[in-house]
Amino acid sequence: MSKILSIGAGVMGTAITVPAVSNGHEAKLVGTSFDEDIINSVNKNSSHPKLGIKLINTSAIRFNEMSQEDINTSDVIVIGISSSGVDWFINFIKNFNVTNKHFLIVTKGLYINEKEELDIFPNKIKKQINQDFTLTAVTGPCKAVELAKKNLTNICFVNPDIEVAKNLSNIFKNEYYVVNLQTDLLGSELCAALKNMYAIAVGYSQTYFSNDEKIFNPESALFSHCVNEMSHFVKLIGGLQETVFGLSGIGDLHVTSGTGRNGLLGNLLAKNRTYEDIISKELKDETVEGAQTIRELNHFLNKLLKHNKLPILDSLVRCICQNEKLHIPWNDLNI
Repeated sequence: MSKILSIGAGVMGTAITVPAVSNGHEAKLVGTSFDEDIINSVNKNSSHPKLGIKLINTSAIRFNEMSQEDINTSDVIVIGISSSGVDWFINFIKNFNVTNKHFLIVTKGLYINEKEELDIFPNKIKKQINQDFTLTAVTGPCKAVELAKKNLTNICFVNPDIEVAKNLSNIFKNEYYVVNLQTDLLGSELCAALKNMYAIAVGYSQTYFSNDEKIFNPESALFSHCVNEMSHFVKLIGGLQETVFGLSGIGDLHVTSGTGRNGLLGNLLAKNRTYEDIISKELKDETVEGAQTIRELNHFLNKLLKHNKLPILDSLVRCICQNEKLHIPWNDLNI
């Protein structure tokens, strides 16, 4: 029996432990300061209030209760915090010896490194913690609630050392959690962040052309153009284009644009509204990860767009960062 330690007791940090527990393993959730209600609920009646499920073979503690013994006895440590909590996680985990431990990261995001280059969170975590451990990413189409309720979910475990990914997958995979193995960590993590950005555009096309009747042609076309732009972007940064055309790219873009806050922002932008208007009303106090990533990378993206033709991304940057109304330049799109 293996022990899973998940730092972050939110929906994804918890959901990923469900298949492992189904396989006979144990899980311990470590709540951040934002997870107080979740920790109380799990300890009181073994239920997760946001996922709406009962948890078995799962315990819960607060982050300030976690000890070195919790680290030592864990076989897998899940990084399940939000993207905005990565710096907190790094500072927190530096207090422990994690040498030779195996981490599994479900947190997605990009940042600008010390060389002023676009980089992925796994590299930031490895560099700043500066201990010898493995870090495997989970990418692909996965709605946490669906996984928690044991609906079939097909994702990827990604590590340049495919044997590490394979060994970890043996703990989690089963009849409803199907794990593919990949080695393109850079491309997969780029896709995980890019799909949130491009899902805004797909969401826009879902409602802009539909009035009394649902229209599908524009959405299907724009989805294809978004995938094309994602593949160009990934190649420019050094990832493999083929990764975009698999679960980590197309698969994740499909599920993200169909549900969630990124697609909803696009739906609302299609009503001839601006980002600032929407974010101050319907999406006030909500984290729209695609928009957040665009704003955080605004300077880098503008430099990239000066030398590369990415018209959908250019429209998204103008919309999110300059508060222009979103416009899809159909005549400039070319697959």
